[in-house]
Amino acid sequence: MGYAAHTLVSPQGHGGGDLALFWKQEIEMEMLHTCKNFIDTKVGDRTDPWLLTGDFNEIIDASEKKGGPPRPEGSFVDFRTFMSECDLYDLRYSENFLSWRGQRNEHLVRCRLDRAMSNSTWAEEYPTGKCEYLKFEGSDHRPIITIFDPLRKRKKGLFRYDRWLRTNEEVQRLVFKAWNTRATDTVDQKVTRCRSAIIK
Repeated sequence: MGYAAHTLVSPQGHGGGDLALFWKQEIEMEMLHTCKNFIDTKVGDRTDPWLLTGDFNEIIDASEKKGGPPRPEGSFVDFRTFMSECDLYDLRYSENFLSWRGQRNEHLVRCRLDRAMSNSTWAEEYPTGKCEYLKFEGSDHRPIITIFDPLRKRKKGLFRYDRWLRTNEEVQRLVFKAWNTRATDTVDQKVTRCRSAIIK
């Protein structure tokens, strides 16, 4: 694959998957901990920025599952709470995000079990961060690749909308008012006005 440095965690038990992390030799990488469930590393100074990627074996809502019986809304609460409390957001992604497929009784089920997430500090440090879902190759999970440029500096004043604000009544009123101030405005102008209202 063209990467000089890597670490591997062998499969545990029958049918278990393994973990692999590859990086360029010039990247300063410190291995903090490895086990059958995760690889924890430090890339430069990790006082605040945090990136997580891999198989979380969970989804955040019904749109991340196709096939099989529907899941109750309450079953998503734990994972959503984890993301919210840790200030985690999905990275931009491309290709088919339904990263796992399997047979459950007579149903073919596809879910987004694999994802790349970061906290807001990481996203500000590496604004080009994104991930790509690759094709299935010998596994029931799609490989996921995270791409970012460590040399790109953060953008000052980067605005990040917290998805959990969408149910906040005050924010809903602010957005409604800002969006409908001038009907002749472009969508970009409306979005800018909404952003300014939320920041204030």
